[in-house]
Amino acid sequence: MRQMICRGWSIGEKWPQCGCHRLVLAVVTLACVGMTGVAAAESGKLGVYSGTVTMSGTEIGQENVTFRASVKVSLPLTDGDKSSATAEVSDVDKPSATATIQQWDLVGKNSSADSDGKVTSWTCALAAQVEVPMNEQGVLNVDYRAKKHSMFIALVSTKPIMLNCTNSRSGPYKKNQHVSLFFGTNEPDVQPWKELPFTDAARLTAKHKLMPVSNMKGRNGPLDQEWDLKLMR
Repeated sequence: MRQMICRGWSIGEKWPQCGCHRLVLAVVTLACVGMTGVAAAESGKLGVYSGTVTMSGTEIGQENVTFRASVKVSLPLTDGDKSSATAEVSDVDKPSATATIQQWDLVGKNSSADSDGKVTSWTCALAAQVEVPMNEQGVLNVDYRAKKHSMFIALVSTKPIMLNCTNSRSGPYKKNQHVSLFFGTNEPDVQPWKELPFTDAARLTAKHKLMPVSNMKGRNGPLDQEWDLKLMR
C-alpha cells in the first residue's frame, strides 16, 4: 500500500494560487504523488475508480469558510496485483475532476482596529451554485485481502467561483475566488493511514467523518464525506 510523501513540490508551480481554502496549501505537499512517466502511461489499464464524493466542512482562520460540494472524480489504477492495488493521480496539467460547489460562505475580519478604532469585517456567499473543473492530486490504496481501502485526494479549481460580499466599511462587492477541496480517510501525514472496509472491490462506498488531528487541527473543522466509487474496466 502506497502512502506517498511529496518531495520538493509547491502548489504555486502549476496549480492556481488560492487565498481561500488553506488546507491544500498546508498539506498537499504531504500527499502529492511522484508518478513516473511509465506509471502515467500505464494508468487506467487496470481499471479506473469513477464516481461521486460529497463533502461539507469548515475552514478556520482570519476568514472562516463553511462549504458544501459534490465532486465527480476519476482515479485510474496505476499499480496492482492479486493482493492490492493503487490509484495515483497527479493531473496538474489537465483537470480530471468536476466539482459542483453548493455552498461557500465566508466570514472574515481584520486582526486589529483601524485608525478610527473600528475593526473592518466582511461576509461572502456563493452567488449561485456552480460547476468548476478541478485538478486532482493524491493516492487511493485498495487492500483486496483485508477488504479495506484508504486514500487522500486534494483538489484545486482551475476556474474561480463568484462570491457576493459585503464589507462593513465599503458595502457590497463581488469577488472571484479559486477554491480547493479534499477528501479521504485521514490526513496524509498521519501514519499509518486509516483504512475503511468494503464488501466488493468493484464498488468502494463509505460515509466518513475526517477529524483533524495533525496539520489540519486548528485550521479545519471535521469534514463529513460520502463516496461511491465504481471500478470501470
